[in-house]
Amino acid sequence: METRTQIVKAMALIRRPRDRALLVSEHTDSAQAPFHRPLGGHVDFGEYALNTVHREFLEEIGQSLTGVRFLGVLENIFPWNGATQHEIVFMFAASLADPAAYEIAEQNILDEVDKPTRVIWRAPGATSPPLYPAGTELLAAELHRPG
Repeated sequence: METRTQIVKAMALIRRPRDRALLVSEHTDSAQAPFHRPLGGHVDFGEYALNTVHREFLEEIGQSLTGVRFLGVLENIFPWNGATQHEIVFMFAASLADPAAYEIAEQNILDEVDKPTRVIWRAPGATSPPLYPAGTELLAAELHRPG
């Protein structure tokens, strides 16, 4: 019988002001095709999604957020490590509280020491590797749209 898991996550879209690059984690596990995704993580039982994005950014890259606002909910159903995963993702827009953090070209996620995941700036309009969850590109395109 196939294993199925339902996961609730919260993620924040952060655009770098000078070039509109998107802050993402870069996943390059040899068993899976490479992909990017916004930073964030699992919503703990009893925790609000808004609190999750604040907590996750502190845990993952040691950064506080400001101007956090709700964008919507995305769903992602996909195979992962021999099981089917169903993510329900609360998406937020936010800014980094420390302006100097926008100048960090790349870093590793702090709470992943065994197999570090890089955090990088994804160029605007990049199509490869794919950006997950599906629908993130549409939400990200609306952030800081020149007008």
